[in-house]
Amino acid sequence: MNPSRWFIVALGAVFVFGELVLGISLFRIQVLNVAESRESQAIQTIRRVRVPGMRGRILDRNGRVLAECRPSRCIQCNLEEFQRRGAASNTVAAVDAAIDDLSRALGIQRQTSPREIERHLQTASAIPLVVWQDLDESTFARFCERSHEFPGFADHVSAERTYPFGTLAAHVLGYTGRGDPEGFENDPVYFSEKEMKGRDGVESYYNRFLSGVTGEKRVRVDARGFRPTRARQNLMDDAGDGDVAPANGLDLTLTLDIRIQASLERELEGVTGAGVVLDPRDGAVLALASAPTFNPNECVPTLTHAVYASLTNAPAKRGQNRAISEGYAPGSTFKPITALAGLATAWMPEDEYNCQGVYRLGDLRLHCWDRYGHGSLNLSEAIEQSCNSFFCNLGTAVGSNAVITAARSFGLGSRTGIDIGGEYSGVVPDDEWKFRWYNEHWYPGDTCQMCIGQGMLLVTPLQMAVVAATLANGGRVYRPYLYARKEGAHTASVVRRIPYEADAIELVRKSMKAVVDTGTGRAILVRTETEDGRRRRFRLKVDCAGKTGTAEIGRGETKRKNTWIIAFAPYEQPTVAIAMLVERGESGGKTVAPRVHKVLASIFGEEEVTGIRPAAHYYEGRD
Repeated sequence: MNPSRWFIVALGAVFVFGELVLGISLFRIQVLNVAESRESQAIQTIRRVRVPGMRGRILDRNGRVLAECRPSRCIQCNLEEFQRRGAASNTVAAVDAAIDDLSRALGIQRQTSPREIERHLQTASAIPLVVWQDLDESTFARFCERSHEFPGFADHVSAERTYPFGTLAAHVLGYTGRGDPEGFENDPVYFSEKEMKGRDGVESYYNRFLSGVTGEKRVRVDARGFRPTRARQNLMDDAGDGDVAPANGLDLTLTLDIRIQASLERELEGVTGAGVVLDPRDGAVLALASAPTFNPNECVPTLTHAVYASLTNAPAKRGQNRAISEGYAPGSTFKPITALAGLATAWMPEDEYNCQGVYRLGDLRLHCWDRYGHGSLNLSEAIEQSCNSFFCNLGTAVGSNAVITAARSFGLGSRTGIDIGGEYSGVVPDDEWKFRWYNEHWYPGDTCQMCIGQGMLLVTPLQMAVVAATLANGGRVYRPYLYARKEGAHTASVVRRIPYEADAIELVRKSMKAVVDTGTGRAILVRTETEDGRRRRFRLKVDCAGKTGTAEIGRGETKRKNTWIIAFAPYEQPTVAIAMLVERGESGGKTVAPRVHKVLASIFGEEEVTGIRPAAHYYEGRD
């Protein structure tokens, strides 16, 4: 065979081998590795977008809607329509100029800054940028009519939170903001449409419950990360295969009764204070209010700096939930606890003390509200007349440990465990606590101050509502709760029973009834109003029990009074326990008791009566 023939054979063999290798490679790529190739292609050309579900509603115990989602009219910009060659700043400038043109055409101020455009271009160019949100109906209609004049912009309707009753129960509900769906914040493969997230109140505490299940859609992008113009409304052929529809969040039913809530807030209008109404049979929160309040709709669609400042700045601090997060000296509302501490040690119900208007302990002088003195009093009479001297003497006799134990048995000094954030534990001081904070040891004068609800003792209105509920139900301390589970699914949580005999508790309850019938809390039971020179009196349709309190705060020019009431009704079988505080009041009997009467009247009703004379201490503004 000549050399040229060998060359042709060798060359043919090379071609055959090359074709064989090429065929095997194509088989491997097109058949064996097709899944890997598709995955690689998807990574390069497909982006997955997390889509939040609709947030659930918040309802009161009777099914009335306290928070829900409403449609929000928006205008969004498809950035791919404004791509420019060169630096990304060229595209940003083109989008910015187009937004200015649309702003002038519609006669509205722009809501999106160049920095926000740039950030969206860098992080989420595959999804539209919302440039206006929550537009009024007229503006939105004008845009829809002229949208063809502004290519690259499209109308869009999203969901926003709304609170139909405005300020009602604002501190319980809280408000929402916007954020990435939970669990995907740092995933580089995903884009996320911002979802509503609770920022305060039950919106925050039950955020996972209220949030919908996040869905997913797949979109096609080009080499620069934009959705191709031709695919703006359609996904690529197989891009939708993995789409998952989002699911709505669950509705949250609260124990609140908006009728009681509205009455409580009405009585706190124009003052600084707080109030809580509990069901003493299981700890359900019927109403919880703090004043001054705010409108959570002000926080929608975004919480502006001005609104945030109004919520946090002193002295109003409208966003602060004073019912659970602020500590106050309880004043004389603490005296029933001191009474139980005395009855559990050496003090007998018939033991008397002669009040001379001031209690002397060494150089210490503690005045009673009656500077002339109450004379001889037993324990029940001392509660009825709210005698400071009696309880200073009682505390000195039984010792600080007995009083501290009694206070802590009611849960004072620790959080109640209510299902809402920001709760303050309060302070029940002892020698160790005082030394840690003041580098001083405990003195007998500290015991006297604590026994009348003053000094270093601090409580929240919610804690005092728990005290009232515990006395109402005979000694069971329930954990207050807001989430009303389905019928039969909720078991009331008894935290503890106070360690006192039933007879002692009943004596304190009867004494608190006397406070309302003939003592310092007369205005809880009977309301007086003057009309056309005629004085009319209205009595609750049920009997009740309560305790007034006035705590002096500060000294000199800064001296002021925080005024209190705790109460429960009906007396025999209580279904309501209430605590109310008004800062800078005159006295519990004069400032708070008439307000508590109106709250209880909204629940149980009232009737006009004749022949009832007012108690002197109430009209003199006493404790």
